[in-house]
Amino acid sequence: MTEISRNLFLRQCLALGLSSSLAAALSATGVFGASKPSKVVIVGAGAAGLTAGYLLRRAGVEAQIVEAAKRIGGRVKRLKGFADFPVDLGAEWIHDEPSVLGDIVDDASILMDVETIDYEPQQFQSWVNGRLKQQNWLRRVYAEYKFKTTTWYGFFERFIVPTVRDQIHLNSPVSSIDYSGSQVVVKTKRGQVFTGDKVIVTVPVSMLQRDAIRFDPPMPKAQSRAIRGVVMGDGIKVFVEFSKRFYPDVLIFDPAAKVASGGDYKTVYDAAFGKGSRRHILGLFAINAQAAPYVRLSDRDVGAKLIGELDQIYDGQASRYYVKHVVQNWSKEPYIQGSYSYDFDDAEFDSMAEILAPLQQRVFFAGEALGGRNQATVHGACQSAHQTVKRVLAS
Repeated sequence: MTEISRNLFLRQCLALGLSSSLAAALSATGVFGASKPSKVVIVGAGAAGLTAGYLLRRAGVEAQIVEAAKRIGGRVKRLKGFADFPVDLGAEWIHDEPSVLGDIVDDASILMDVETIDYEPQQFQSWVNGRLKQQNWLRRVYAEYKFKTTTWYGFFERFIVPTVRDQIHLNSPVSSIDYSGSQVVVKTKRGQVFTGDKVIVTVPVSMLQRDAIRFDPPMPKAQSRAIRGVVMGDGIKVFVEFSKRFYPDVLIFDPAAKVASGGDYKTVYDAAFGKGSRRHILGLFAINAQAAPYVRLSDRDVGAKLIGELDQIYDGQASRYYVKHVVQNWSKEPYIQGSYSYDFDDAEFDSMAEILAPLQQRVFFAGEALGGRNQATVHGACQSAHQTVKRVLAS
C-alpha cells in the first residue's frame, strides 16, 4: 500500500468512526481494498460480545448481538439499592491500570469521566486451620484498581451499549450455527433465524464444553479437545450489610489452597473500601473448590453458612451485627454455569491457538478464556474482542 493510499484509508476509517488503532492495524495487514463483511452475527452480549459489536458498528459493519439471557453483561452484573453505592455482583476489579478502559473503547478521553480508586488494602488477615493470623505484609505487594462511583456494568452501559443497543436480541439462546452455505445461519431455541457473512461466538467456555450450540459442520476434534481442556469451576459472590464493622480490609481463607491448586480461592473483603460509603458492606468471593460448599445451597442457607463461619472467627459478631445479604451464584446461572477460566491443562498457548482458530474463516471466537495473559478478566475479554474483530475484518 502506498503512503498516500494508506493515509486516505485511515482518514476514511476515522470518518466512519473506526478507531485509529484498529484502522492502522487493518491498513498494515493489507486489508485496504479487500471486501469486508457487511453483516456479522455475535453470539453473546457479555464483555467480549458487546465490545465486538461496538467495534464492528464503528467500522460500518452491521452487527446483530444474540443473547441467551434476559439481560446484557454476562458475568458483568450490577446491583443498585443494596448499599449507598452500586455493587458489582460479577467482575469488580479492573486488574490493570485505568488506562485500559480507554483502550477498550479506543478513546483515552473517557478517563476524565470515569473515577477510579487505588485499591490498596492496609489490613490483611488469614484464617487457616482454625487460627486467625495478621498478614499486613501483603499491603506492600498487593495493589489493584476499582471503580469508585460506578461499576463494570455502568462502564459498558455508558460507553459501549449506546452504539449497539438497537441490535441486541435478549432471551434468545442460540441452538445451532450452520456455516455450510453461502451465509452463516444462526438459529435460536425460540425459532429465530439470524444470517450473516461471519459469526463471532463469545459465550462462556462452559457453554461450548456442554455442547449448548451445535455447529454444522462439526467443530474439528482438536479444537473441541482444546475447549474441553479449559478449566472453569464454580463461582459465587455474597454481599452482607452489618450495622458495625468488625472485619479487616481483606480476610483470606486458607491462602495455601490457591497456591497448591492454582485456582481455588476464597476471601471476604470490605466492599465499601474507598467508596466514600457510610455503610458496612462485606463481600465474599469464592471460586472452584472453595465455592463448592456454597453453590448447591439456597441463597438463605448461603447467608447462614457465611455468617456462621464469620461468627467462629470473630466471636459471634457477624450474627450480632447482621442486617441483610444478597447472593450471586454464578454456578446456577443457566447460560454461564461457573466463574471464569483459569487453566488450559498446562498447554495454555497451544490450546489458545486451537480455540481461536476460526471455522473456515467464517465462525470466530472471543471471550475472557481467550484473553491471553489477561485471561479471566474483563479487559482480557475486551482485548480478545479487539483481536477477533481485526481478524474478521481482514478475512
